[in-house]
Amino acid sequence: MEQGTGSQGAVIEVLGEHVRNQIAAGEVVERPSSVVKELVENSLDAGATHIEVALEEGGAKLVRVTDDGVGMAEVDVNRAFLPHATSKLRLPEDLEHIASLGFRGEALASIGSVARTSLLSRRHEDELGWRIENEGGRISEAVEAGCPAGTQIEVRDLFYNTPARRRFMKRASTEFARCLDVVQRLALAHEGVGFVMTHDGKRVLDVEPEMDLVARIRRAFGAELADALVPVSATHEAARVRLEGYVAPPRFSRRDTNRQMWFLNGRYLRDKVLSRCLKEGYRGFLVEGRQPTAFLHLHLDPSTVDVNVSPTKAEVRFREQRQLFGFCVNALREAVAKTDIATPGESMVRSMERRQLAEDPNQGRFREPGVLRPTPPPVVAREVSGKKFEPTPRPLAPVEQPEEGVAEQPAVMGERGDDLRGPFLQVANTYLVRALPDGFEIIDQHALHERITLEELRAEVQSGKPEVQRLLVPELVEVARAELERLKPRLEELAGMGIELEPFGEATVAVHGLPARLKKPDAQGLVNDLIALLEEKGETPSLDELVEEVLHRCACRSSIMAGDSLTEEEIRALLERGRALESDQTCPHARPTRVRFALEDLEKAFHRR
Repeated sequence: MEQGTGSQGAVIEVLGEHVRNQIAAGEVVERPSSVVKELVENSLDAGATHIEVALEEGGAKLVRVTDDGVGMAEVDVNRAFLPHATSKLRLPEDLEHIASLGFRGEALASIGSVARTSLLSRRHEDELGWRIENEGGRISEAVEAGCPAGTQIEVRDLFYNTPARRRFMKRASTEFARCLDVVQRLALAHEGVGFVMTHDGKRVLDVEPEMDLVARIRRAFGAELADALVPVSATHEAARVRLEGYVAPPRFSRRDTNRQMWFLNGRYLRDKVLSRCLKEGYRGFLVEGRQPTAFLHLHLDPSTVDVNVSPTKAEVRFREQRQLFGFCVNALREAVAKTDIATPGESMVRSMERRQLAEDPNQGRFREPGVLRPTPPPVVAREVSGKKFEPTPRPLAPVEQPEEGVAEQPAVMGERGDDLRGPFLQVANTYLVRALPDGFEIIDQHALHERITLEELRAEVQSGKPEVQRLLVPELVEVARAELERLKPRLEELAGMGIELEPFGEATVAVHGLPARLKKPDAQGLVNDLIALLEEKGETPSLDELVEEVLHRCACRSSIMAGDSLTEEEIRALLERGRALESDQTCPHARPTRVRFALEDLEKAFHRR
């Protein structure tokens, strides 16, 4: 029997406005950084060019945001704390082309319901402004007040009336760090707007309005990162899409995604589609498990994206997702390939200094300050093309001084002006050392040849004409029955890559042909690799995934290995083949193919500067 059929026995109640606002606050206001985000976004929507953010105790005690935006009249001040009161929308159709950062009208009502909040605002054309207060949902009437043009909102004692929520907050330092992260991201998203941030009276961030994106990155994350960035700029006219920003070399990758920033029409996003774009853009350049560093602005027609997905507005839906994905990946790969992927020698010098200090039993107390005492690695002296190389220091090639007023450009492996002259030193039959005009570089022969083999195999497969070396007598490889069943549906696709396999009985695979480019064909190893690949995926991989993974494994198996002795002619041929590639700076597993030492690095190591 149903309950609540009469008004006196009703079970379902209509919640009061105060309770509804506190429930909404749980979605919009999670911690002080949520308050900072909502208030600063309101300032940006109001056309502010200067925004000041003041915090106390990580924002738990005070969040104050002051701007020089358009300000509000009395009627707007009185409506500011009402739920779903907004200046961004009028009609349902407006949801189809949202260009502002905020639009729901929930933020101020939600914040006011869980804090002691005051708002002070004046329009530029008015002589006086208006002040209103909201203490835990109790809203006062607006009163006249003198104030500068613009708006100032103070939020004190966040969650004072919801102690359970307050207990979930972290230490002041942690909450402050999250607030700083929010302001930095908004500063990166909005050039032309100045930001000042203080914490407990100390200035922690100062960004001038005239700063461009690189200058803002330098201010927030340091000069080393800013100076290494490579620009991204691409436009898709038909889709009305523009991608701009910067990508960093793989050496700036991290375990987390804190420096992986996407902005859509000025809005910071954590979107799965865009994250996949970035991952694919760095595919082959970045070690698995590491996250790239990038700062990217995506400009789209607002009608082609739905930002009304969640209260935090951190997720969106794209109308033409597949087209957008391909466009972004191509633009990103082109930019990533232009970054300086080589490991800089300076970082290795610093690591050696730190390691020696840690290993010094006297903790540096009795050492001559700054003197390095490295234990040299074993060096194999050998002849290359008739030239004897000793494991003793040899002078580098003389350095030509650049013309006055002309900046000296470092020569890198693969430059067309580089004639790849020797002599070459092969260390431990693994590493190739050669002089550059501004220092020297060390090349991993296996990593470089692996990249060359992969790109040449990929080019043959894409052309549809992979060269196949057919075996006079097919090689038989025993496999499990389940493994053979897993291979059978992919035999035609594998043949398109030059790998010709055929079932031979119930638990055997006959290998009839392999790519002719394979230097050391290993039929059994390749079949086992294919089976392992299909098992690792857990589900049937797409053709593109299969091609990439198979080619990677083929390249690894057929490349020059560590320990292979090379003549000078073979070394030069290897470097020439690398130079012909679009990018030869990493192996297929994203390890660097070389480490480059500038003369400046050597001078630092020997304390000449």
